[in-house]
Amino acid sequence: MASIRKRGNILWIRYYDKVSGKERAFSTKLPPTREGYVEARKMLKQFESKETLNIGFDHFTTSITIQEGLEEFLSIKALKPNTIRLYKLAVNVLIYICGDKKIGGYNQTDYKKLVLGFKKKNLSQNTQGIYTAHLHGLFNYFVECKYIQENFIKTIQRKVKLKETIDDRDLQVILDRLKDHNKQQYNFILFLLITGFRISTAVALDWKNIDWVNGYIITPNVKRSRDFFFPLTNDIRYLLHHIGIKKDGKIFDYSINGLRFFSRVQRRLIEGNIIQKEYSLHQLRKIFITKLLEKGISIHKVRALADHTDIKTTLNYYASVNVKQVGEE
Repeated sequence: MASIRKRGNILWIRYYDKVSGKERAFSTKLPPTREGYVEARKMLKQFESKETLNIGFDHFTTSITIQEGLEEFLSIKALKPNTIRLYKLAVNVLIYICGDKKIGGYNQTDYKKLVLGFKKKNLSQNTQGIYTAHLHGLFNYFVECKYIQENFIKTIQRKVKLKETIDDRDLQVILDRLKDHNKQQYNFILFLLITGFRISTAVALDWKNIDWVNGYIITPNVKRSRDFFFPLTNDIRYLLHHIGIKKDGKIFDYSINGLRFFSRVQRRLIEGNIIQKEYSLHQLRKIFITKLLEKGISIHKVRALADHTDIKTTLNYYASVNVKQVGEE
C-alpha cells in the first residue's frame, strides 16, 4: 500500500517494494500545500495503477534533473548558507563539464570527464576535494532515494596544510599600527588573539553571552549551530572592561564581510617594506592554538578550548608545532 508522506518541504510517495522486500520512496517534487496534496494524490493513484511498483518508480524518478534533485536535497537538509553555496557551485561545475542531464544519466564516464575538466581548469587539489566531497554527499542522497543504483563520485583527498602562524615581529607591527589608528579594530584583533575564537563566533558575540558571576562566556558556535563554554580569563575581563561593558547588544559591531581592515593595514605596511607578507584573520586562531600547545597544555584541553569536534583537527596544529620546534633545534 502506497502513501503520501511529508519530508522537509517536499511530498513523497512511500511504498513497499515486493521485489526487494523493503520500503522505498520517491519525491513528487510538490510542496506540502493544499494544491500540492491534490496533485500528489493524483500521482499516487497513477502510481498504484501500474502493473508493478518498480515500473511506476522508474517512471517517476527518471524525469528528475540534477538541478531538481539538488533543490530537493537542499529543502530537506538543514544546511548553513555557505554550505548551500558550495553544493550549488559543485553542481554548476558538474553541469558545465559534463552537461545538464537527468540524475540517472550521469555515470562513471562523467566522473572521469569531471576530473579531466578539473585538470584543464588547473584547479588545486583542495578545490577538487571540496567539489567532489559535496557531489559525493549529494549523490549519496540520490542513492538513498533510489534515484541511482550506486554513487560513482569519489572524493579527492585534500592536502593537509601546515598551520602557519604570524611572525611575532610582523604581528607586533600590525598591532601597533592598529592601536595608533583605530582602537576598535585593535580591540577586536586582540580579542581574537587571546580567545582563539572563530571570526563568525566573535562577531556574533553578545554582551548577554558573558557570565561575569560564574566566569565563562556562553559562546555561540555559528559553524555548528550550538553553544560551548569558554573561561572568562583575567585578560579577557580586562579587555572587555576597556571596551566598555554594556547590558546588551553586540560586543563588536562588525559583520564578516566588513573585516577587510586587517588586509588593508597590511597592504600599506607591505608597500612601505615594513612587513614582508600578508596574513589572514584566521591565522590569529592558529596562533592561539599553537601557543597553548607549545606551553604544554593537554591536547584534549586545547581541543575543548578551540571547540574542535574532531581531535584530528587539533592534532594537525600539533604536527605543525613539532615541525617548528625541530627547525628551531
